Amino acid sequence: MISRAQFYLLTVNFTLGTTLFVTINEIIQRGKRDAWLMPLWAGAYGMLAALLWILLLRSSPGKSPVQIAREAWGPAGVIVGILYLLWFCMIGAWALRNVSDFMNVTIMPRTPPSMFHVMFLLVASYTVVQGTETIGRLNGIVTPFLVFPFWTILMLATVDWDWERLLPAFQNPWEIFRFTSLMGFPFMETFALMMLYPKVRSGAAGALLLGLASAAMSISLVVFMVTGLLGPERAGRIHYPIYTIFQEVEFGKIIVNIHSVLIVILITLIFIKLLVLLYAAFETIRELSRPAARWPHLVALSILLSAAAVVIYENPIQNRILSNKITIAYDSFYTILIPSLMLLSLRIRRAIQSRGRRS
Repeated sequence: MISRAQFYLLTVNFTLGTTLFVTINEIIQRGKRDAWLMPLWAGAYGMLAALLWILLLRSSPGKSPVQIAREAWGPAGVIVGILYLLWFCMIGAWALRNVSDFMNVTIMPRTPPSMFHVMFLLVASYTVVQGTETIGRLNGIVTPFLVFPFWTILMLATVDWDWERLLPAFQNPWEIFRFTSLMGFPFMETFALMMLYPKVRSGAAGALLLGLASAAMSISLVVFMVTGLLGPERAGRIHYPIYTIFQEVEFGKIIVNIHSVLIVILITLIFIKLLVLLYAAFETIRELSRPAARWPHLVALSILLSAAAVVIYENPIQNRILSNKITIAYDSFYTILIPSLMLLSLRIRRAIQSRGRRS
């Protein structure tokens, strides 16, 4: 079992995950000077979707979405569990590929991507075996070491701040409706946290909503600062604008490579996201098949994720195209359509059962 505070921090870090270095430049490229509004709209949409998930899980307290699917649809619910397993694996493979791309482009161009995948998966598998309490405590311990250095360095970078880069403001505040993939990634992906929801002692709903709101505001503030520091034109052209800002920060003459701090922060955030996804995938297997041993299934999951990460897309350009085309539709199927049908089926089934008892 984990506490409400631990679940809140998991929600925030999972949502930030790969977002800080995958989509920031595209958000600014599309939204220009009003780009900071886009994460707020997307976060509001994510919170509305989370209300549906909370309603679903409260209809069957103590059960995960996979267990609820079996309760609602009987043997057919196994198919839903398999679909969720594949979805968790796909998002995990995508996150692995994102981190290997980042490392290859920035500091380790000659290291094979599979090496990053294997190292991440080995540590994540060991952590998953230790259980939910270990996941919650680990995330709680590392979070202060992520938050304070990140925002401190961004504050130091404000010596290059220029308000003119943010003016004129409010010229295109509704650009989010032409960039709907931001609603899918990262906010819809937080449905994976619903596999942890039954493990929270109390107050999981409030922690989830507050976590989504905090993540949306954090992304919005990062976009706002990146725009003010680099300008919308330059930030939209750079693939990793936050990394560029950290490279240009001067911190005396002693600490030169301060951007290495950002690399550690981003790697840790991606690890937390991968950790939750691997746990969700393994928990799905456990609820579907009740395995006697954990390691064989975790090894199989690791092999699957590592292989999928290599072939999921060819280059960052194709990654952006695929994300823009399929993210919102694909994620909505798993996070809106299926939960809505499960909730409806449960209510119909229980209404029929209650009538049968009265008669």
